[in-house]
Amino acid sequence: RLQRIARQVDAVLLSHPDMAHMGAYPLAHSAYGLTCPAYATLATHMMGGLCLHDTVKTLAAREEFSLFGAKDVDAAFENVVPLQYSQPKALPGRHAHITITAHAAGHTIGGTIWTIENGAETVLYALDYNHTKEEHLRRCSLMDGSEGMLNRRLIKPTLLITDALNASLTLPTRKKRLDCFLDSIGAVVKRGGNVLIPVDSAARVLEIAYVLNEWWPRERSRRDTHALCLLGTSARKLRNFAQSLVGWMAASVEGQMSDRDTRPFDLRHVAIVQSLDELDRKMRGDTRSRGRPRRAVVLAPLDSMDMGFSQELFLRWVSDKKNAIILPQRGPPGSLARSLYSRWRDRTQQGLAPGAPMKLDRPVRLSRARVAVTIKRRVPLAGAELDAWVAEERRRKEQEAARDALLKRK
Repeated sequence: RLQRIARQVDAVLLSHPDMAHMGAYPLAHSAYGLTCPAYATLATHMMGGLCLHDTVKTLAAREEFSLFGAKDVDAAFENVVPLQYSQPKALPGRHAHITITAHAAGHTIGGTIWTIENGAETVLYALDYNHTKEEHLRRCSLMDGSEGMLNRRLIKPTLLITDALNASLTLPTRKKRLDCFLDSIGAVVKRGGNVLIPVDSAARVLEIAYVLNEWWPRERSRRDTHALCLLGTSARKLRNFAQSLVGWMAASVEGQMSDRDTRPFDLRHVAIVQSLDELDRKMRGDTRSRGRPRRAVVLAPLDSMDMGFSQELFLRWVSDKKNAIILPQRGPPGSLARSLYSRWRDRTQQGLAPGAPMKLDRPVRLSRARVAVTIKRRVPLAGAELDAWVAEERRRKEQEAARDALLKRK
């Protein structure tokens, strides 16, 4: 469907810097003729490009991925018009009478809900927004009224477009969920296990990293026995981007950091590692552990666990009963992470009354459970396979040379 309509689209609105919201954009731009302007906040533009580059790199490391490449991502994002929050922007050309405005969604850094105005009519496009304040993000602009009241400028659109992904869920308070998350990590650390936390590349990972960075130094013993790591091929760039985007975060972030004589969002207690070899060196021990091997709490992409470092560490750590996987979100449908979440839900949420909050339980053991994992890796050809490929390449080049010679004679 996207391929059929791409050339007819007049504007693209990019709401969040993750694969769910912009994963198809480089493909549509490079292969389907989507040449119209795209609009995103500056933070979404920066973090979205980082997310897509990281995903392309991960895909290319496991299989022949030809839908789009790094150059296609760069070309597509050169076509993005970066905006600030509350900055009205008229569309170009024959649609100059239509004005779009980005407002804070509160779900990701730079995340956006949009108003689209044409004369007296207003469309409010609001997907994946968060009406509660988080550690590093302000809440969505829908709740920007005084004392938590609704923002009157946004509550009476002509048309509201929204989602209902969590409409059937009643969640415990954020404090209870956060306490359970941290207590679960602490319990695994105390028993000497490793903790795998699957995350995305550039969006929700920032909130989790910030929360753990604030929590980690409160107990010295875990700093001696465990390393807290953010793992990713672009992890250092992610931190640098986040530091340059502090203005897009909650006001408390910059205020807290300025009191400590350090750069905002420096994540001083989170070790940045960009490969499994670097993680292994970190876990072999350092001066803090007096040379003794250490365990680790690792934030690793991707959140689906279908590929990338999160799948690698899952395969490496799953057989040890001391270790644990803690899912900060359900994972995409059909993914390994969603499968594990469903098993947890079936074990812990039985007998839940309609409308009752979800139960917050410690990690459950999946003893003797069978979990299907598809593993793909690109490996160098050798032996007969290499000989066959060389012969096929020689044949192809000879055919191309013969065809070119024939064309020249004509």
